[in-house]
Amino acid sequence: MMPILQRKRDYFYQIKQLILNMLDNITQSFESLCRVADDQQSLKPIDNAIRFMDQYYDCIQFVKQDYVTKEIHFKEKQNVQYRKHSSDINHIYASQDQILSCGQEVYLHQQNKCCVIKNSTLPVYTGLILPDGKVLIGGEEKVVKVYQQFNNQYIEVTQLKGFSKAISTIVMSQNQHYIGVSSFDGRIALFHTQTLSKLGTWTNDLGSVYSISFSVDNQYVAAGSKNGIAIWEIKIDNDTSSAELTQSLNTKKKVRSIAFSCKQKFLAATQKNDILLYHYYIDDFMIYQTLHHHNGIVNCVSFGQDILISGSDDSTLCLWSSSIKGYWMCYQVIYVNCCINSIALNPQQTDLYCDCFDSIIHYNQI
Repeated sequence: MMPILQRKRDYFYQIKQLILNMLDNITQSFESLCRVADDQQSLKPIDNAIRFMDQYYDCIQFVKQDYVTKEIHFKEKQNVQYRKHSSDINHIYASQDQILSCGQEVYLHQQNKCCVIKNSTLPVYTGLILPDGKVLIGGEEKVVKVYQQFNNQYIEVTQLKGFSKAISTIVMSQNQHYIGVSSFDGRIALFHTQTLSKLGTWTNDLGSVYSISFSVDNQYVAAGSKNGIAIWEIKIDNDTSSAELTQSLNTKKKVRSIAFSCKQKFLAATQKNDILLYHYYIDDFMIYQTLHHHNGIVNCVSFGQDILISGSDDSTLCLWSSSIKGYWMCYQVIYVNCCINSIALNPQQTDLYCDCFDSIIHYNQI
């Protein structure tokens, strides 16, 4: 018997046994309470028996149900064509109505138009579109380049410096007030979104930083690195910031991608073929659940409003949502024709983009 069928059979067998045991307990308890009622010539034991049965019924219903609280299903759109890159795409970012794709070239897609931001001899690993329309990109050039549109062309207007190795991630805080930049040299820098002034820099002791993310309350920054996860509490005072290391989770394995949830206090981190899901209260991050479904290295994770999306070397996108029991479950698998490198979900949660090692943007829609 296939393993998945075996697991399902065992699962339903456990439910069946639990329900049968509950029914036996209900019957015995009800009979006992009825005898007490006869002896006492009172209906109060019968009322207790009914409440007792109601509790068991609710418990049975809870056990029988195991569906997710929110399901958003996507389907690949075959008739949408985005400009193909000459080599691998390293990163995709989705805003309200624009798509930024970064590789050897950097393209900005809007409706049926495509604007070339940069043609580079060195690969670009990450990019971001600011609320005012500026485009930030970073990669092997070891600086973050800022572009602004003039006369339908994007011109480089400034650079964010201070790194000795390639830029790995550029992200925006969930309130859009701050920009976080990480590098393979282990440094993380914080900038003001409007002025692009540097607020502070600190170093990750766990090695090269591959991915960073801001918490939903913008109080914490988490970094996925060569040897684990580091979490800092950010304190901003006027034009300066400080970062206090609150927790270091030494997984002894590379964490390629990390993401805070948009609503609940969850942190997702990739670890080989699995996803580690942490829940945090104040500054205490505890492992909540390990998500298993992929058969290859998980390269990227991203939260939507109600879902978690993961992409892997096994050429699949997995969509996860929490069940009524509080556990996260994979409710949809999207098959792509090659390894998935990065994913992006637009703010409206209607469009899902991913890039593979075929140099093409794959587009999925509800």
